[in-house]
Amino acid sequence: MSNYSKVQFISWEIHTGPNESKAKAFYDGLCNPKVSDRRLDIYGQCCDIEARVKFTADAIDKARRSITPDAGTLKVFMAPEFLFRGAGGAYLHDLINGWERAAPPDFLVPDACKAKWGGLFGELRALVAKAEYEDWLFIFGTAISASFPTRSKTDPSFDLSKKGEIYNSALIQRGGLAHGAHTYVSRKHYMSDIDFIDEYSSSKLHNMGNAAPLDPAPLVPRDILGVNEAGAVFRIDTISGPTGAPIDFGIEICKDHLCSGGNEAHGYGRIRTSNQMVKIQLVPSGGAALKTASIRLQAATGATPTSYAFNCDGMNGATTYPGSHTQVWNGAAADNRLYETSNGKACTDTRVVDVAASLDASFGKVSAVDLWNSGQGLGGAGQVRIVKALQL
Repeated sequence: MSNYSKVQFISWEIHTGPNESKAKAFYDGLCNPKVSDRRLDIYGQCCDIEARVKFTADAIDKARRSITPDAGTLKVFMAPEFLFRGAGGAYLHDLINGWERAAPPDFLVPDACKAKWGGLFGELRALVAKAEYEDWLFIFGTAISASFPTRSKTDPSFDLSKKGEIYNSALIQRGGLAHGAHTYVSRKHYMSDIDFIDEYSSSKLHNMGNAAPLDPAPLVPRDILGVNEAGAVFRIDTISGPTGAPIDFGIEICKDHLCSGGNEAHGYGRIRTSNQMVKIQLVPSGGAALKTASIRLQAATGATPTSYAFNCDGMNGATTYPGSHTQVWNGAAADNRLYETSNGKACTDTRVVDVAASLDASFGKVSAVDLWNSGQGLGGAGQVRIVKALQL
């Protein structure tokens, strides 16, 4: 068990929305030009995953090298929603957790993925299974994936005439050599109208016309009913606060912070709807900001000077702080808003470090602007922002 007396928030300020440089917006990412339907471009999606993981490795390494090691401080690294999605708008769901033996025989994959492969989440877990990340907790933004029904019992090919079922999942992982099992995955409940581009007439990309959320909007999230699987409130085994009590974390992905409970109109998030309070409230988003009515910090009454809400956004989610931004609050009142800044700008008591502009992958050099680019002046892998350590 690790007891922490302080917390240090680290956000990856990177644009993760669509590219709007042309008349019709599109998804940046790597693809195989020989495959016309990008929803099934498995080779291109595997290359895209490899490239994004490489830049993720650089981002967390830059952050690690920019702080003073302190075993009493929990480092919380968070990236925005949509960090991983690819040129088709979503990865095939099989690529999230990979395969135990060899790739399915009908999958065209790069050589690096042909044998046993951990998929996107396995690759991310491997990144942080190192001694230098012992006192870190990673929220790797979100990964968008889609599954399709098969045509029949005798025809296992995907039936693309039906909508792809969409998963928007956040991997939360403790770093360190002995903490592989100290992990959690939460799914976004509400699909927002900005989650997918709605301008395409092509059926060969994921869009609002051919993508269906895993959970329909009227469904009450199961954590509100007392079932914690993929819920918003969680603990990570071995992570405790200064008194030895486990730290209560909460995660609300973008729209789940704004509304929940089968009723979008009531205007507050998943944690408040379930009537719970947390020590650290995490909001990775792509077009949202912290919402006063949704803040649920311990203790339940009075001031909350050692509990925090942390937002890392990859789009235009705040009028005052447009673009990829960072927010850290220790309460809902205006004077509890400790840090609010965006796009790598200078901010008191924070340090900003650039992530690499290009990196080498197994298939060649990759430029970050080919993966993340707004088309409106925000492109590349952005910056990591390190906030000074705060008392728990």
